[in-house]
Amino acid sequence: MHLLLYPYDYIAHKQHRGSGSFKSCDSLLKRVEENDAKLVELVVLPMKTFGAAECDRLSAAIAHGQNTNLQTISASGHHIPPSSLKRFSSALTYQYQHAINGGITSVAIGSKDMGDEGAVELLGCLSAENGGLLKHLDLGWKNLGKQGFGAVGATFSRSKHMAHLDLSRNNNAGCEGVVSFCDAAKEIFGKGGIAFPALEQLNLTECNIGPVGMQALSDVLLSGECQDGKKRQQRIHLVLRSNLIGADGCPALAALVSGTDGSILSNLQIGQCSIGDEGITTISNAAVSNPCTGLMVLDISDNAITKDGAKKLAESLLVSWPDLVELNLAKNNVGSEGVASVMASLLGSEGANGNSKNSTLKNLDLTSTDCGVDGAKVALTSGGLTTLRLFNNHLGSDGFISIAPLLQGGHAAIEHLDLGGNSADEDAVVALLDSIANVKEGLVNKLAVLEIGGNTFGDKAAEALERLKRVWPKLDVAHDKPVREGEDEEEQD
Repeated sequence: MHLLLYPYDYIAHKQHRGSGSFKSCDSLLKRVEENDAKLVELVVLPMKTFGAAECDRLSAAIAHGQNTNLQTISASGHHIPPSSLKRFSSALTYQYQHAINGGITSVAIGSKDMGDEGAVELLGCLSAENGGLLKHLDLGWKNLGKQGFGAVGATFSRSKHMAHLDLSRNNNAGCEGVVSFCDAAKEIFGKGGIAFPALEQLNLTECNIGPVGMQALSDVLLSGECQDGKKRQQRIHLVLRSNLIGADGCPALAALVSGTDGSILSNLQIGQCSIGDEGITTISNAAVSNPCTGLMVLDISDNAITKDGAKKLAESLLVSWPDLVELNLAKNNVGSEGVASVMASLLGSEGANGNSKNSTLKNLDLTSTDCGVDGAKVALTSGGLTTLRLFNNHLGSDGFISIAPLLQGGHAAIEHLDLGGNSADEDAVVALLDSIANVKEGLVNKLAVLEIGGNTFGDKAAEALERLKRVWPKLDVAHDKPVREGEDEEEQD
């Protein structure tokens, strides 16, 4: 059972409003103490009262063996003093040491004022047990720095359970913090193991990581090997959005995505990391040398990549990304020429080794790429994509009218199409909808979701949508609320 406490839970707490205990967690903590079998996930939102006393009470129930059913604790946004975090750590450690049936495996606790001192206390007892039973830990936005990151690394570098680790939005960490995190794990390499052996997802978004930190992280994740000689048993979903990696940090990234045994990553998200054309060229060249086998998702959005960088990526797409399913190029000004290069690698261009095309890529995000009408038309002629996002590309009315014939009767491959934010007038929207409604002989339509918000939608468009629905009743069309003649958009609810 998932129990979510929020201020609109009026019925459950109506009787307490007059006494001022509306925000109390007392009834919830009683359920924990009574070992309610239905309560396996405890969620305490920030508007509830959950401080030192409540945390200590929770810790006591766990440490005394009163509760064996609770598996998840989510109490982020609450100020918990270091002393209480230490007691909580001790309780989790006791639970692990005494092999109590079940136990806490997922924790998100504390607020942005936790800092290094709080993190050290939270992990202190657990460190001796390699993190105990924890599989999921959220320490995002906790103001951690070098010492806090070091404590995390020391606690979980040997853990056979820790799979999902969120350290995002700790801006004070920087390269120094990441190096500390990595240094704490290095001692195990000489013993034939690998650091963080069970890790499946690591989130380091907005941690102020530069090239030095990126190199340290790459070295740790690539060092050591399992008994079977493999680097890792499972690939990692690595999130590094909004860091200062730059082109100088891309050799370290390239080593993670491309190696003799393929990529150690399944998903790499490096949006807004300032890698530019130089950085994507480094990664693409490495991919050509050693294909990125196993990497399924690549997010390089908002990285100042131009048509030149897109061309280098396209060259590698032909042969070097055999498992890539999703590519996010959003907010890179690659233009129609860059889009054409990428699409050519999916549409039958011959590679140097004779392979005809990349046939695995299914989801492509071209939001705000300045692809223009020509780029949009090229993308829409794809026979392999199932999701295509063309949001905010200034297609305008002429663009909608131009692409409408390509969508006659729907689309043979694309299931989800986003044309939102393109400022087309109502007549152009009508032309597009009517084209989709015009069944094309021999075409098996796959289009299931169409997004056209951010384009004018009035009574005429609503009527066109009704016509469309009569032909394709299951097609889900997302649009703005109709603006009728003489009525301003600001007057709409």
